Amino acid sequence: MTPVRAPPFAQIEITTICNYRCFYCAGRDMPQRHMPMEQFLGILERLPPSVRQVSLQGEGEPTSHNRFRDMVAAVRQRGLEPYTITNASLIRDPQWFAQAFPFIGISIDTLDAELAESIGRIRLHRALKGVDRLIGAMGAQRIVLHTVNFGQPLDAIREWVRAKGFGKHVVQPLQGKADYVRSYRYKPPPRELPAELPFALQCKYLEGDITSYYSLDGVELPCCFIKDTASFRSAAELRASLAVGRIPPACAGCSEIRRTAGPAIVPEAVP
Repeated sequence: MTPVRAPPFAQIEITTICNYRCFYCAGRDMPQRHMPMEQFLGILERLPPSVRQVSLQGEGEPTSHNRFRDMVAAVRQRGLEPYTITNASLIRDPQWFAQAFPFIGISIDTLDAELAESIGRIRLHRALKGVDRLIGAMGAQRIVLHTVNFGQPLDAIREWVRAKGFGKHVVQPLQGKADYVRSYRYKPPPRELPAELPFALQCKYLEGDITSYYSLDGVELPCCFIKDTASFRSAAELRASLAVGRIPPACAGCSEIRRTAGPAIVPEAVP
């Protein structure tokens, strides 16, 4: 098995509160609250030394947190690079963002106002105005555009990305896990795999070189897709299960699970 490397990136879910109601967002079914500042600072203190970038994001709109700027300042004071993904609708002081963030993520799924409204991304014009404010303050090259692909036409937004000159465009598919799919209005094909398979499985997040994710409750997880933590005990346990071809309950239906080149390790060989 490939040695697990320490992650250079940490993601902290600072809020589940959002001014949007995106149908694909698991956060709309979660308790609505902000992470206390003291808890956030405690997480920063226990980050592994490998971490270089800290993203303030999760299942809510991070800029809605009343201590958002203090949190960003705390990240910078520790010599770490802050990042966030915002829907841009609450951007009022673009110069502050330009000074605080080397790069910033913006989530836009469509330029069609009617479609945006129908999927819960209300008042699209406010978000687009926020995008233009950020471009004016920090330039398009420092902006990463994030889009969830739920089957909508993407040609227009891809052309917009090229015209604006954004630094990067990340298109993410809908997640296939049950705790996401239950709220979908646009249903993706179910991703069902047997509980046990004759070949080994792996997940890029479990390899340890991508991220450490801290939930709103301060629980450290290997990714942001595990919403029901009742069956989660450790990343090592998840890796061991996948190595023998078993899909653990915490990972059932996840689109990040991939087959490896080799056969499943016999269970007796796993400590």
